[in-house]
Amino acid sequence: MDKTVKESEAELSRLVLPEDTNMFNNLYGGRLLEWMDNIASITAFKHCRKKIVTGSIDNLFFLSPIKLSFIVHIRSFITYVTRSTMEIEIDVSSEDLTTGEKQLTTKAFFTYVAIDDNGKPSEVPGLILSNDEEKKRFDNGLLRHENRLKSLKETKESLKQNGNTGK
Repeated sequence: MDKTVKESEAELSRLVLPEDTNMFNNLYGGRLLEWMDNIASITAFKHCRKKIVTGSIDNLFFLSPIKLSFIVHIRSFITYVTRSTMEIEIDVSSEDLTTGEKQLTTKAFFTYVAIDDNGKPSEVPGLILSNDEEKKRFDNGLLRHENRLKSLKETKESLKQNGNTGK
């Protein structure tokens, strides 16, 4: 049964603590990636209700640092689906506790593959697009999907030329 974008959307807020920061008192990029992968996987699970694996991360941009004691707000939602994959947009903003000022700090697209008990791709529900913004995101997702497939093919060919099968 197809699902709406809203049905699988997820949001998370975290306080940046000292153990989350580097020597400049900025949030570690790797820690933020962990949080992003976690919330995006929740969105993927909610959409397909199956086992999933992370397939790719695209267009990851760290736009500005997130400081110690800032609140991190992470939102994830489905933008595009194929027979067995789900593209999820993750938007991250930070909030200064003292001023309340918020800004977009990070954006990325994660792709997840639904798998069966044998680790083979499994079918996912379609996506019901409720408005023009969701339709535009879906169309843009199709373009990213085509670029991912091209890049994957080129990577596999390069590995094969170097004696690695990429498996």
